[in-house]
Amino acid sequence: MKLFRSVVVAFATLILGGFSINSGAAEKTIAWIPKSTDSTFWLAVKSGAEKAGKELGYEVLYVGVQDQTNIAGQVNLVHDMVTRRIDGIMIAATDAKALSPAVAKAIKSGVPTITLDSGVDPDTSLNYIATDNLGAAKLGAEKLAELLGGKGKVGHLGISAGSQTGYERAQGFIDGMKSYPGIEVTPVQYSFCNPAKALNIATDIYTGNPDIAGWYGGCDGAGTGIGQLVKQKGLDMRVVSFDSSPEEFQLFLEGHIDALILQDPFRMGYDGVYTMDKILNGQTVTPRTVSIPAQVLTKQNMNEPALKKLLTDQGLL
Repeated sequence: MKLFRSVVVAFATLILGGFSINSGAAEKTIAWIPKSTDSTFWLAVKSGAEKAGKELGYEVLYVGVQDQTNIAGQVNLVHDMVTRRIDGIMIAATDAKALSPAVAKAIKSGVPTITLDSGVDPDTSLNYIATDNLGAAKLGAEKLAELLGGKGKVGHLGISAGSQTGYERAQGFIDGMKSYPGIEVTPVQYSFCNPAKALNIATDIYTGNPDIAGWYGGCDGAGTGIGQLVKQKGLDMRVVSFDSSPEEFQLFLEGHIDALILQDPFRMGYDGVYTMDKILNGQTVTPRTVSIPAQVLTKQNMNEPALKKLLTDQGLL
Protein backbone atom coordinates (compact mmCIF):
# COMPACT_ATOMS: atom_id res chain seq x y z
CA MET A 1 0.00 0.00 0.00
CA LYS A 2 1.37 3.40 -0.96
CA LEU A 3 2.11 5.71 1.94
CA PHE A 4 2.60 9.44 1.99
CA ARG A 5 6.28 10.28 1.54
CA SER A 6 6.85 12.33 4.64
CA VAL A 7 4.30 11.71 7.36
CA VAL A 8 1.52 9.17 7.50
CA VAL A 9 -1.21 9.33 10.06
CA ALA A 10 -2.96 6.04 10.42
CA PHE A 11 -5.97 6.96 12.44
CA ALA A 12 -9.42 7.91 11.25
CA THR A 13 -9.62 11.16 13.20
CA LEU A 14 -6.07 12.37 12.43
CA ILE A 15 -5.52 14.45 9.30
CA LEU A 16 -2.30 15.79 7.76
CA GLY A 17 -3.19 19.39 8.53
CA GLY A 18 -4.17 18.60 12.10
CA PHE A 19 -6.23 16.20 14.10
CA SER A 20 -9.63 16.25 15.66
CA ILE A 21 -11.23 13.97 18.19
CA ASN A 22 -14.78 12.86 17.48
CA SER A 23 -17.45 13.73 20.01
CA GLY A 24 -17.76 10.95 22.52
CA ALA A 25 -14.06 10.04 22.19
CA ALA A 26 -11.88 9.07 25.13
CA GLU A 27 -11.05 11.77 27.68
CA LYS A 28 -7.29 11.42 27.19
CA THR A 29 -5.21 10.77 24.09
CA ILE A 30 -1.89 8.95 23.77
CA ALA A 31 0.20 9.26 20.62
CA TRP A 32 2.07 6.20 19.37
CA ILE A 33 4.99 7.19 17.13
CA PRO A 34 6.72 4.15 15.56
CA LYS A 35 10.07 4.18 13.79
CA SER A 36 8.23 4.06 10.48
CA THR A 37 4.90 3.12 8.95
CA ASP A 38 6.36 0.69 6.41
CA SER A 39 6.40 -2.34 8.74
CA THR A 40 3.48 -4.36 10.07
CA PHE A 41 5.42 -4.85 13.32
CA TRP A 42 4.37 -1.38 14.43
CA LEU A 43 0.73 -2.13 13.65
CA ALA A 44 0.90 -5.04 16.10
CA VAL A 45 2.19 -2.60 18.76
CA LYS A 46 -0.72 -0.34 17.85
CA SER A 47 -3.20 -3.21 18.30
CA GLY A 48 -1.90 -3.90 21.79
CA ALA A 49 -2.03 -0.21 22.66
CA GLU A 50 -5.59 0.12 21.39
CA LYS A 51 -6.74 -2.89 23.42
CA ALA A 52 -5.30 -1.38 26.60
CA GLY A 53 -6.72 2.00 25.61
CA LYS A 54 -10.23 0.57 25.42
CA GLU A 55 -9.80 -1.03 28.82
CA LEU A 56 -8.53 2.16 30.46
CA GLY A 57 -10.38 4.84 28.48
CA TYR A 58 -7.67 6.26 26.23
CA GLU A 59 -7.68 7.06 22.55
CA VAL A 60 -4.53 6.01 20.70
CA LEU A 61 -3.27 8.09 17.78
CA TYR A 62 -0.89 6.35 15.38
CA VAL A 63 1.38 8.79 13.55
CA GLY A 64 4.77 8.20 11.94
CA VAL A 65 7.25 8.86 9.18
CA GLN A 66 7.31 6.62 6.13
CA ASP A 67 10.71 5.03 6.69
CA GLN A 68 13.48 4.93 9.26
CA THR A 69 15.80 7.25 7.37
CA ASN A 70 13.57 10.26 8.14
CA ILE A 71 15.01 11.01 11.55
CA ALA A 72 14.28 14.75 11.38
CA GLY A 73 10.69 13.96 10.50
CA GLN A 74 10.27 11.88 13.64
CA VAL A 75 11.79 14.64 15.77
CA ASN A 76 9.29 17.08 14.26
CA LEU A 77 6.42 14.73 15.05
CA VAL A 78 7.37 14.71 18.73
CA HIS A 79 7.42 18.51 18.76
CA ASP A 80 4.08 18.58 16.94
CA MET A 81 2.44 16.28 19.48
CA VAL A 82 3.69 18.53 22.30
CA THR A 83 2.29 21.61 20.57
CA ARG A 84 -1.08 19.87 20.23
CA ARG A 85 -1.02 18.99 23.94
CA ILE A 86 -1.34 15.25 23.56
CA ASP A 87 -1.66 13.69 27.02
CA GLY A 88 1.23 11.26 26.51
CA ILE A 89 3.65 10.00 23.87
CA MET A 90 4.95 6.49 23.24
CA ILE A 91 7.79 6.39 20.70
CA ALA A 92 10.23 3.96 19.09
CA ALA A 93 13.25 6.13 18.34
CA THR A 94 14.73 5.93 14.83
CA ASP A 95 17.98 7.39 16.15
CA ALA A 96 18.83 7.13 19.84
CA LYS A 97 20.89 10.31 20.11
CA ALA A 98 18.83 12.49 17.77
CA LEU A 99 15.55 11.75 19.59
CA SER A 100 16.87 12.11 23.14
CA PRO A 101 16.60 15.94 23.28
CA ALA A 102 13.10 15.84 21.75
CA VAL A 103 11.94 13.35 24.37
CA ALA A 104 13.46 15.45 27.17
CA LYS A 105 11.78 18.59 25.82
CA ALA A 106 8.40 16.85 25.61
CA ILE A 107 8.60 15.77 29.24
CA LYS A 108 9.76 19.22 30.36
CA SER A 109 6.77 20.65 28.48
CA GLY A 110 4.42 18.49 30.49
CA VAL A 111 3.86 15.64 28.04
CA PRO A 112 4.97 12.32 29.60
CA THR A 113 6.98 10.28 27.09
CA ILE A 114 8.06 6.66 27.18
CA THR A 115 9.98 4.60 24.64
CA LEU A 116 8.92 1.28 23.15
CA ASP A 117 11.17 -1.16 21.26
CA SER A 118 14.01 1.31 20.69
CA GLY A 119 15.15 3.84 23.28
CA VAL A 120 17.13 7.07 23.39
CA ASP A 121 20.68 7.88 24.45
CA PRO A 122 21.01 9.37 26.96
CA ASP A 123 17.80 7.85 28.22
CA THR A 124 15.60 10.87 28.90
CA SER A 125 12.33 8.89 28.73
CA LEU A 126 10.23 8.07 31.77
CA ASN A 127 10.10 4.36 30.97
CA TYR A 128 11.51 1.95 28.38
CA ILE A 129 9.74 -1.24 27.26
CA ALA A 130 11.51 -3.41 24.73
CA THR A 131 12.61 -6.86 23.70
CA ASP A 132 15.76 -8.15 25.37
CA ASN A 133 17.59 -7.48 22.11
CA LEU A 134 21.02 -8.59 23.25
CA GLY A 135 19.66 -11.86 24.56
CA ALA A 136 17.43 -12.39 21.53
CA ALA A 137 20.31 -11.77 19.13
CA LYS A 138 22.44 -14.31 21.00
CA LEU A 139 19.60 -16.81 20.58
CA GLY A 140 19.73 -16.08 16.87
CA ALA A 141 23.48 -16.66 16.80
CA GLU A 142 23.08 -19.98 18.59
CA LYS A 143 20.35 -21.14 16.22
CA LEU A 144 22.31 -20.15 13.11
CA ALA A 145 25.46 -21.81 14.45
CA GLU A 146 23.45 -24.96 15.06
CA LEU A 147 22.04 -24.89 11.53
CA LEU A 148 25.54 -24.42 10.07
CA GLY A 149 27.12 -27.13 12.17
CA GLY A 150 29.44 -24.59 13.78
CA LYS A 151 31.32 -23.55 10.64
CA GLY A 152 30.99 -21.33 7.60
CA LYS A 153 30.80 -17.68 6.54
CA VAL A 154 27.77 -15.61 7.56
CA GLY A 155 26.36 -12.42 6.03
CA HIS A 156 25.08 -9.82 8.51
CA LEU A 157 22.33 -7.30 7.69
CA GLY A 158 21.46 -4.89 10.49
CA ILE A 159 19.00 -2.03 11.06
CA SER A 160 20.88 1.28 11.26
CA ALA A 161 23.97 2.63 12.97
CA GLY A 162 22.09 5.13 15.14
CA SER A 163 19.33 2.84 16.39
CA GLN A 164 19.70 1.49 19.92
CA THR A 165 17.81 -1.62 18.87
CA GLY A 166 20.03 -1.97 15.82
CA TYR A 167 23.19 -1.72 17.90
CA GLU A 168 22.00 -4.28 20.44
CA ARG A 169 20.87 -6.79 17.83
CA ALA A 170 24.12 -6.49 15.91
CA GLN A 171 26.33 -6.65 19.00
CA GLY A 172 24.37 -9.47 20.58
CA PHE A 173 24.76 -11.53 17.42
CA ILE A 174 28.48 -10.80 17.14
CA ASP A 175 29.03 -11.63 20.81
CA GLY A 176 27.02 -14.82 20.45
CA MET A 177 29.10 -15.95 17.49
CA LYS A 178 32.33 -15.59 19.49
CA SER A 179 31.54 -19.00 20.94
CA TYR A 180 31.86 -20.52 17.47
CA PRO A 181 35.41 -19.99 16.14
CA GLY A 182 34.57 -21.93 12.98
CA ILE A 183 32.12 -19.24 11.87
CA GLU A 184 33.22 -16.03 10.17
CA VAL A 185 30.80 -13.09 10.26
CA THR A 186 31.06 -10.41 7.58
CA PRO A 187 30.94 -6.75 8.69
CA VAL A 188 27.40 -5.59 9.39
CA GLN A 189 25.66 -3.70 6.59
CA TYR A 190 22.62 -1.54 7.36
CA SER A 191 19.31 -2.06 5.55
CA PHE A 192 17.10 0.40 7.50
CA CYS A 193 14.62 -2.50 7.48
CA ASN A 194 13.83 -1.79 3.83
CA PRO A 195 13.33 -5.08 1.92
CA ALA A 196 14.44 -3.69 -1.47
CA LYS A 197 17.55 -2.12 0.06
CA ALA A 198 18.26 -5.33 1.97
CA LEU A 199 17.97 -7.41 -1.22
CA ASN A 200 20.45 -5.14 -3.02
CA ILE A 201 22.92 -5.21 -0.13
CA ALA A 202 22.61 -8.98 0.30
CA THR A 203 23.15 -9.47 -3.44
CA ASP A 204 26.32 -7.37 -3.31
CA ILE A 205 27.61 -9.25 -0.26
CA TYR A 206 26.91 -12.60 -1.91
CA THR A 207 28.59 -11.49 -5.15
CA GLY A 208 31.74 -10.59 -3.22
CA ASN A 209 31.50 -13.64 -0.96
CA PRO A 210 30.13 -16.58 -2.97
CA ASP A 211 31.20 -18.93 -0.16
CA ILE A 212 28.61 -17.50 2.25
CA ALA A 213 26.72 -20.32 3.95
CA GLY A 214 24.30 -18.41 6.17
CA TRP A 215 22.66 -15.09 6.94
CA TYR A 216 21.48 -13.10 9.93
CA GLY A 217 18.88 -10.34 9.62
CA GLY A 218 18.31 -7.80 12.37
CA CYS A 219 14.70 -6.99 11.40
CA ASP A 220 11.85 -8.03 9.13
CA GLY A 221 13.00 -5.94 6.16
CA ALA A 222 16.49 -7.40 6.35
CA GLY A 223 15.12 -10.94 6.60
CA THR A 224 12.74 -10.36 3.71
CA GLY A 225 15.52 -9.10 1.45
CA ILE A 226 17.76 -12.04 2.37
CA GLY A 227 14.94 -14.52 1.85
CA GLN A 228 14.18 -13.03 -1.57
CA LEU A 229 17.83 -13.43 -2.57
CA VAL A 230 17.83 -17.09 -1.51
CA LYS A 231 14.56 -17.69 -3.34
CA GLN A 232 15.48 -15.86 -6.55
CA LYS A 233 18.85 -17.55 -6.94
CA GLY A 234 17.79 -20.95 -5.61
CA LEU A 235 20.54 -20.87 -2.99
CA ASP A 236 21.09 -23.50 -0.31
CA MET A 237 21.77 -21.29 2.70
CA ARG A 238 20.70 -21.14 6.30
CA VAL A 239 18.88 -17.96 7.32
CA VAL A 240 17.88 -16.60 10.73
CA SER A 241 16.17 -13.24 11.10
CA PHE A 242 14.24 -11.09 13.54
CA ASP A 243 10.51 -10.45 13.26
CA SER A 244 7.70 -11.80 11.12
CA SER A 245 6.11 -9.44 8.60
CA PRO A 246 3.64 -11.16 6.22
CA GLU A 247 6.26 -11.18 3.43
CA GLU A 248 8.99 -12.49 5.69
CA PHE A 249 6.69 -15.10 7.24
CA GLN A 250 5.73 -16.36 3.78
CA LEU A 251 9.41 -16.80 2.90
CA PHE A 252 9.78 -18.74 6.15
CA LEU A 253 6.85 -20.99 5.26
CA GLU A 254 8.36 -21.57 1.81
CA GLY A 255 11.65 -22.67 3.39
CA HIS A 256 13.82 -19.74 2.32
CA ILE A 257 14.22 -18.63 5.95
CA ASP A 258 14.97 -21.28 8.56
CA ALA A 259 14.16 -19.50 11.80
CA LEU A 260 12.53 -16.27 12.95
CA ILE A 261 13.25 -14.49 16.22
CA LEU A 262 9.77 -13.55 17.40
CA GLN A 263 9.13 -10.54 19.57
CA ASP A 264 5.88 -9.62 21.30
CA PRO A 265 4.90 -6.26 19.80
CA PHE A 266 1.30 -6.60 21.00
CA ARG A 267 2.53 -6.79 24.59
CA MET A 268 4.80 -3.77 24.06
CA GLY A 269 1.84 -1.62 23.06
CA TYR A 270 -0.44 -3.05 25.72
CA ASP A 271 2.07 -2.62 28.54
CA GLY A 272 2.99 0.80 27.19
CA VAL A 273 -0.51 2.20 27.65
CA TYR A 274 -0.83 0.69 31.13
CA THR A 275 2.52 2.25 32.04
CA MET A 276 1.44 5.62 30.66
CA ASP A 277 -1.80 5.40 32.65
CA LYS A 278 0.19 4.98 35.86
CA ILE A 279 2.41 7.94 34.99
CA LEU A 280 -0.56 10.18 34.16
CA ASN A 281 -2.14 9.23 37.48
CA GLY A 282 0.97 10.15 39.44
CA GLN A 283 2.01 6.62 40.28
CA THR A 284 5.60 5.43 40.50
CA VAL A 285 6.48 3.01 37.70
CA THR A 286 8.99 0.28 38.47
CA PRO A 287 11.08 -1.11 37.00
CA ARG A 288 12.02 1.80 34.77
CA THR A 289 13.24 -0.57 32.04
CA VAL A 290 11.17 -3.60 31.07
CA SER A 291 12.76 -6.36 28.97
CA ILE A 292 10.47 -8.74 27.10
CA PRO A 293 12.01 -12.11 26.13
CA ALA A 294 11.97 -13.26 22.50
CA GLN A 295 11.43 -16.76 21.14
CA VAL A 296 12.90 -18.58 18.15
CA LEU A 297 10.35 -19.91 15.66
CA THR A 298 11.11 -22.90 13.44
CA LYS A 299 8.98 -25.24 11.36
CA GLN A 300 9.41 -27.81 14.13
CA ASN A 301 7.98 -25.70 16.99
CA MET A 302 5.52 -23.35 15.26
CA ASN A 303 2.50 -25.22 16.62
CA GLU A 304 3.47 -24.61 20.23
CA PRO A 305 0.71 -22.55 21.97
CA ALA A 306 2.95 -19.66 23.01
CA LEU A 307 4.36 -19.24 19.51
CA LYS A 308 0.95 -19.60 17.89
CA LYS A 309 -0.32 -16.80 20.13
CA LEU A 310 2.50 -14.49 19.03
CA LEU A 311 1.74 -15.23 15.39
CA THR A 312 -1.99 -14.77 15.94
CA ASP A 313 -1.49 -11.42 17.71
CA GLN A 314 0.47 -10.26 14.65
CA GLY A 315 -2.26 -11.38 12.26
CA LEU A 316 -0.22 -14.18 10.70
CA LEU A 317 -2.50 -17.07 11.67
